Amino acid sequence: MPPKTGHAPEFSRSLAVEKIPSSGMIEKLEADEQERRRVAGRFGLVEVKKLQAQLDIQHARAGQAVAVTGRLVADIVQKCVVTLEPLATHVEHDIDVLYEATAESETGGELAHMEPDESETEPLVNGIIDLGELVTQNLGVAIDPYPRKPGVVFAETSASTAISSGPFAKLAEWRKKKE
Repeated sequence: MPPKTGHAPEFSRSLAVEKIPSSGMIEKLEADEQERRRVAGRFGLVEVKKLQAQLDIQHARAGQAVAVTGRLVADIVQKCVVTLEPLATHVEHDIDVLYEATAESETGGELAHMEPDESETEPLVNGIIDLGELVTQNLGVAIDPYPRKPGVVFAETSASTAISSGPFAKLAEWRKKKE
């Protein structure tokens, strides 16, 4: 899913479908420092140290679609959800997407009329594929939403422990005296 309307993608590499040779092509992408900073902001990461991808781009379905396959590699820093300490993570994720032009995507309209078997394709809008945005989206899918440092666990407390030592301890004592 692209970023909010009116905002430029954090990492963008546009490719016009007409420039793809009939034999296909390989594209190597690497986000620069500014792009990595913007991607980190998009996903709430401490830092994106590396974001690279190698993509194989081929015509498919008798030239009516474009298949993009490949792999992204990233080194990111997240916050541990328990300790909030920085946590370095290496991410590798396979990419496999089929772009297909539809009447709706060419006019910029809604894709509500897609057939069920077409739901696995991405719309090809104005003959352009943003490979950088594709990589960014796949990074978002690959990121662990609840990263934890090895060996760190949530400390479980019971409700009675929380009451006896928490801000409502005095209130609990008063209630016991009243009963």
